[in-house]
Amino acid sequence: MNQNQYDADRRQSHPLWGLVPQLAGQWPAMAWTGLVGLANNLALVFLAVTGSYVVSLALFRQEAAAPFWWMAGAAAVLLRAVLTWHEMDLSHSIAYRVLAALRIGLFDGFSRGVPARRPGQHTGRLAATAMGDVEKLEFFYAHTLAQLAGAAVLLLGGTAALYRIGPSLAVCFVVGCAALVLLTLPWLRRSAALGQELQRAKAELSALAVDLLSGSREILGFGLQNQVQLQLADATRTVTGLERSLKVREAAASSLREVCSLGILVVVFLAAWNQPGLELVWIPALIAGALTLVAPLMEAVAVLTQLQPHRASARRVLQGITMVEENTVPAHQIPFSPAGPLGVRVNGASFSYAGGVSALDSTWLSVTPGEHLGIAGRSGAGKSTLARLLARLWAPEAGTIELFTADGESVDAWAVDKGVFRTLVTLVEQDTTIFHGSLLQNMQLAMPAASEEQAAAALEQAGLPLDPERWPSGVHTVVGEDGTRLSGGERARIALARALLLRPRVLILDETTASLDAATEGILLDAVAALSGETTVITISHRESTLARCDRRVDLESLHTAPQAMAITRSSGQHPFYRYETI
Repeated sequence: MNQNQYDADRRQSHPLWGLVPQLAGQWPAMAWTGLVGLANNLALVFLAVTGSYVVSLALFRQEAAAPFWWMAGAAAVLLRAVLTWHEMDLSHSIAYRVLAALRIGLFDGFSRGVPARRPGQHTGRLAATAMGDVEKLEFFYAHTLAQLAGAAVLLLGGTAALYRIGPSLAVCFVVGCAALVLLTLPWLRRSAALGQELQRAKAELSALAVDLLSGSREILGFGLQNQVQLQLADATRTVTGLERSLKVREAAASSLREVCSLGILVVVFLAAWNQPGLELVWIPALIAGALTLVAPLMEAVAVLTQLQPHRASARRVLQGITMVEENTVPAHQIPFSPAGPLGVRVNGASFSYAGGVSALDSTWLSVTPGEHLGIAGRSGAGKSTLARLLARLWAPEAGTIELFTADGESVDAWAVDKGVFRTLVTLVEQDTTIFHGSLLQNMQLAMPAASEEQAAAALEQAGLPLDPERWPSGVHTVVGEDGTRLSGGERARIALARALLLRPRVLILDETTASLDAATEGILLDAVAALSGETTVITISHRESTLARCDRRVDLESLHTAPQAMAITRSSGQHPFYRYETI
């Protein structure tokens, strides 16, 4: 096992600690929060001791405490107020930054792993991780972790102070604290199992909700509302039952901790009562101080008994952050900023899903710069797989994919910087997502700095001029979630316009016209034809009318034989292009 694999396994076995490196930028602030919390607890201990001493002095000796004690108590009250406010302010600030850091890490992991071939991935579970699990962890790292560290330091300091007063006091206090921990820890195992079951049930409920919302039209169409309601109710009952069981155990554990803390105070009182040389007036102050020392320990033990849901959340977040990179990037990337359209060369590229199921056999293909190539093939032949390989969403298991210029400069697709590659090669799929929001916001997904004028021009180029009757607010017209207000043709043209904003050198269309009527298909293909000579277009389709508009068409089945040699020929016509042919 190599060091990287060892580190990954170690992080997974201790997920709460495994996420700490992801928050390296927040370490100083988290440490400062711990120090502020420790100072706050020390001020509370001092205030409890001071207050108890002043009251005991008045009751037992009928004496007023010296002005020092009154001033010290007032200072402790003021300090507590300032430190409490500062600690809360820090915790909330760090919580937001922890939330951002974990979500950035998650989406970075999703960008690597979600396009991969793993069949077990589910959008609902990923959404539950990105939202629920991260929110569960943000306050743990922003406050609870510092609280646990502060409780440990305070406990050690308090034990040392008691030892200076009398060793027997320290021994009794330590024995009582040990009993508190030992009596509570057996509850951890069952609570841990319940917490894990609860998080799993919540993830399943989230996945079910996403599936049902996505299929709402099918549910209504087949009259499945009653079955869906029963399914949701059953999943909800499972979650509710587990939550109830966990809360009952937590309440029982809390009662046990209260009994243990009372026992600690009784033991400390008896030890103080029998401590030689200790004035009676100091015993209440000693008890009050011990109580404020035990309180953070009780909170820490309570956190430990409720930690399994956090561990389960941390494990899922860590799995998302550490998703395996689908694309294998060379150690040294090559600067590549060509002018004009690019050619694409596929040299024996193949691809398989998890379990070794072949999705695309070894494929050889050459597309010259500026060419409009059509690729046909039977359903399941691997056309969409090839499109995703060309767009570098997936990586071939064998073979290579190259980009080349008209003057012969060639580069491996994976040797190009990812950000640069996304501006050079763009994929428009049949089921391209249209997000809730305005037309402009959807267009700006491709180019965040795109202006209203640029967005409108790209839409018009894609054959979708913004008619005021249809688009009353122009590019600011809201299209609805998943483009519910749009027709199939409008969705396809918006997706094409979004790609055209980038002015790609290679445009890949994967069944973009599959669900369009003849008139809408013609409008979209006219927009694609206008790119001839400026952009290399690879159209993957099963429709003869779409393939007929291409300069050249090939069948995917014919691309699985390796050519022995290649010759370059120049076509004639209005838009000449270069073609690689087998000789």
